[in-house]
Amino acid sequence: MGTTTPNMSIYKPSSGEDLYNDSYKIGMDNIDAHDHSGAPNNGVQIGTNGIQDGAITPEKLSQDIFRENTIQTTDATPTEIASIDVDESSSVTIEGRFVGLRDDATEAVGGNFMATFYRPTGSDVAYVGVPMVNINYIAASSLNFQVVPDVPNEAISLRCVGEAAKVFDWKVVFSVLSQP
Repeated sequence: MGTTTPNMSIYKPSSGEDLYNDSYKIGMDNIDAHDHSGAPNNGVQIGTNGIQDGAITPEKLSQDIFRENTIQTTDATPTEIASIDVDESSSVTIEGRFVGLRDDATEAVGGNFMATFYRPTGSDVAYVGVPMVNINYIAASSLNFQVVPDVPNEAISLRCVGEAAKVFDWKVVFSVLSQP
């Protein structure tokens, strides 16, 4: 009967149990003895400058990589919180959630959204269907969140609309799926 290493519980077969030799068993001990505890106590943390731009992608991690942005509104004018470029000859679906809180915490807003846009070859970014924005708020007047095409910049604009003479702090998290 084989044994199990103390740290990571790696099974090491005994001689004759499987066709593994002593060097294999020594290798399992080395793996088990390696410190996997991570920063800050033992392993080495990878610094921000140690990761190249574009190195961490949805294919390497998850399709659910979210971007996060914040902004403050002081009136009822639509204020851009994020902009997503749309390449020519492509389609983009954006999905996310948003939340807002008045500076004195007496009013709040939140919800979710999903919208699809496309940009045909030689043309401008445009809606595909109708954006879905679900919004809930406790406020004296209506707060709003918009997902609109930004034709001059060939982008999608996420916009927060606050209330006149009131300060709201907004946060949005969203993911982008594009083809190609």
